[in-house]
Amino acid sequence: MIREWFGRRSKPQKFAERDTSGDWLVYFNQYANSEAPKKFHCDESYSLAGSIAEIFYPIDMIADACASLEYEVVDKKTLLPVEYDNPNFQKLFKRPNPYCKFSDLVYQGIFAKFSDGNCYDYTKIPDSYKNPYIDIISNIWTLDPSLTKPMLKEAIPNPWSVKEKNELIAYYKTFFLYKHTIDPRYIRHNTMFEIGRNGKGRSPLTAVEKNINNLLAVYSARLNVYEKNMNGGILSADASKTGLEAQVDPIEREKIMKDLQNRNGLTGSKNFIGISSIPMKFIKTIGTISEIQPFDETEVDAMAIASIFGLDADLVPKRAPSKYSNKIDGERKLWQTVIKSTAIERGVELAEAYYLPDDLTFYPNFQNVEILQEDKKTSYEADEILIRNLASLKENGVSVEDNFAKIKDKYDSI
Repeated sequence: MIREWFGRRSKPQKFAERDTSGDWLVYFNQYANSEAPKKFHCDESYSLAGSIAEIFYPIDMIADACASLEYEVVDKKTLLPVEYDNPNFQKLFKRPNPYCKFSDLVYQGIFAKFSDGNCYDYTKIPDSYKNPYIDIISNIWTLDPSLTKPMLKEAIPNPWSVKEKNELIAYYKTFFLYKHTIDPRYIRHNTMFEIGRNGKGRSPLTAVEKNINNLLAVYSARLNVYEKNMNGGILSADASKTGLEAQVDPIEREKIMKDLQNRNGLTGSKNFIGISSIPMKFIKTIGTISEIQPFDETEVDAMAIASIFGLDADLVPKRAPSKYSNKIDGERKLWQTVIKSTAIERGVELAEAYYLPDDLTFYPNFQNVEILQEDKKTSYEADEILIRNLASLKENGVSVEDNFAKIKDKYDSI
């Protein structure tokens, strides 16, 4: 009896919806979407950031703001613009490679680092040379981080005593039209966090892994509702009618299920409704879009994801828009705390990729950023107050030489 009972459950017989053993559930599962929702994996961070709006939005906002700035070659100490007339540099500054502008390298590098945790800037020189310098650089690229990987050397005696990364890394492998192996001396590998045991940096998105998994589950559920709509239930005999069991034998039931799958639903060229001459009733087994409330879920997750990049909740798109003044305050804070430092850092990274002289670097010009002009106005007003009170401060024994020198340097450079 026990063996018969277990055997019946493991190999269900296909008959009669009124079977109370639970075999009907196993039978209908074969028509359901059995694929589990996709889960977050660090190696897929870059592709997820490009395909899920809640991840793309905050990273794109920061990267686009940095790329919109005008970058200048400046003296590292004074940050004053410098004329660097090297002909090859001028060519590469305008067009670092046939597909990109300088601003594209800014955007690509920041997007890669904020999503994948890694940015790979590749300085291409002719094969006949070994060590790069500005005069011989052919192109400069920012590689796709999801297709690029450092390959560690098989034997590393003491990794803590290395002075150059090529003591750890044998080569980088990447893919662009076809596979490539690149000597580490030509790659500037910049990371958001520390290097892991695989030679790569950790993605900042790992901090919101559960939020991303929730987003993936929500979108998977929504898609399933749309695709399986009109079939999201069980056909059952109507107790007040007769004839369903007689007509729905195993062969006929197969035909009915295939017919429902092929003709009824919301997507494609399917019918929105189904019509049957057989007396039956329908037991709904899946939630509707309104019952799942996906936007309530995604809104909370979107704010959590945006927060790790320094965005206030007021800057995150949502059904109930924030006040304009709150958005302005949030954007100003983002520029002050995230965008300015990120843009400056990206300038330093690209100066290394361009092999600029040691005393020069790329620096973003913030003069035309409208939202920062209020900060400049406040700074000018503070300087004016200090200048007016220099004499009285000095009379009262307060040293003002350092403050005066800073103000003088500040306005002499304008």
